[in-house]
Amino acid sequence: MTTTLVDATDQAELAILNLHKKFMSESRPPEALLPLNEAALQRFELLKFPHRKHEMYTFVNTKELVSTVFSLPPETPVSKDFIKSHIFPECESSYLVIADGVFRDDLSDYSAIKSAINLVPIEEAVAQSEIKEYMADTIEKENDVFASINTAFLSRGTMIDVPRKQQVETPLQILHVSTGSTSGKVTSHPRILVRLGEMAELKMIVKYVGAQGNYFVNSVMDLLVGEQAGITYVQVQEDAMDAWHFSKTRVVQGQNSRVSAFNAFFGNQLTRHHFEAHLKDVGVELKLNSVSVLTDQEQVHNFVRIHHEAPHGTSAQVFKNIVSGKSRSSIDGTVIVNQGAQQTNSDQLINNLMLSDNAHADTKPNLMIFADDVKCTHGATVGQLDEDQLFYLKTRGLIEKVAKELLTKSFAESIIQTIEFPGVVEYLENNLLKKLEA
Repeated sequence: MTTTLVDATDQAELAILNLHKKFMSESRPPEALLPLNEAALQRFELLKFPHRKHEMYTFVNTKELVSTVFSLPPETPVSKDFIKSHIFPECESSYLVIADGVFRDDLSDYSAIKSAINLVPIEEAVAQSEIKEYMADTIEKENDVFASINTAFLSRGTMIDVPRKQQVETPLQILHVSTGSTSGKVTSHPRILVRLGEMAELKMIVKYVGAQGNYFVNSVMDLLVGEQAGITYVQVQEDAMDAWHFSKTRVVQGQNSRVSAFNAFFGNQLTRHHFEAHLKDVGVELKLNSVSVLTDQEQVHNFVRIHHEAPHGTSAQVFKNIVSGKSRSSIDGTVIVNQGAQQTNSDQLINNLMLSDNAHADTKPNLMIFADDVKCTHGATVGQLDEDQLFYLKTRGLIEKVAKELLTKSFAESIIQTIEFPGVVEYLENNLLKKLEA
C-alpha cells in the first residue's frame, strides 16, 4: 500500500474517531452500553478500513465512502403519511418504525401483536447475562469493520423478544427510515436484536427507505433462534439512489430451528449486505434467497458466510441478479462445514442475467469442508437472454422489446414467487420489476 493510501486511510479512521467523540458527548449513550461502545471502537481501530485487496471487499470499492466525512443526523420530522405509504398490507397494525436508528413509538403501530412480543430497549436487554455475553462475544470476534462501527455508535437499539412457545401469526414489519440531508452527508447506525425462545415462531418484513438522499445507513440485525423455533423474514432494500447502504445480518440457530430468509435489492450508489449464519446445533435448517435488479450505475454486493457447526444441518441458497447499464453486482459466498458436522447438506446457486455489455457481475462461490460425510454443491452462471426463447416469442407476434422484457421478468419472478407474503410479492412485481421497463 502506498504512503498516499495509508495517509488517506488514517484520515478516514480519524474522522470516525472524531465523530465518535461528538456522538458520545451529544447522544450520551446509556451507561449500560458504554463498555460495548468502547470495546467496539477498539475493535474498529484494530480492524481498520478495508483496502482494495481485503478479502471481505474483493469486489467492493469503499474508497469514496470511507473518504466522506459524515455528520450525525439531526432530529428530522417524519410524516405518518410517508410511513403508511411503506407499510405492507399484512402489517397495517403490526409495524415498528426506526428513524435514523431510533425506535419511534409515536410512528409505530404494533397493536395486533403487542401481547405476543416484548420490546426491550437494548440498554435494558444487556442487563440479561445471555444478551450481555452474546454482545461481548460478537464484538470480540467481529471481522467486519462496519459492524464494529455500528456497535461503537450503539445508543438506541431495540430487542424484539418472542417468548417460549409463542406463535406470532401476524407478520411484523420493521421500517427503517433514513431522513437524509439537504446539505452535508449524514450517517445512522440502526441495531435490532431478535430473540426467539424455544418453539417460538415469528414472521417478519424489514424494509429500508430514505425520505431524501445524502446518507449512509450502517445497520446490524442479530437473529437468535432458539431450539425448535422458526423465523420467516424478508428484507427489502429501497434506499435513495445517492445513498450508501451497508447492513449485516447475523444468525445464530439452536437445535432443530428453522430460518427462511429472502433479500430483495433495488440498488443505489453502493449497497453491501453481509449475511453470517452459525448453525450451532443438530438438525438446523437455513434457506436464503435473494434477488437484485440493477440499472444505470447501481451496485449491490453480497458477502455470505454459512457456518455448519453441528451434524444433520441443511442450508440452501439461491441468488438471482439482473444487471444492466453500468451496474455492478457481486456474490462472495462461502459455506464452511466444520469438523464433526457430519450429514451436512448444503446447496448454493448463483444466476446472473446480463442485459448490457457494460454491466458487471462477479461470483465467488466457495466450499470449505472439514467433515467427510457431507453433501455439498455450488454453481454459478453468468449469461444473457436465451436466443432460442427470444426467437420463439417473436414468432408468436411479440416485438423484440416486449419479448425481452417478458423473459427478463420471468427470470426474477421465479424467485420472487417463493416469498410467503403476498403483499411483498405484489410490491416487488410492481416496483422492483418495473425497473426493467425503462
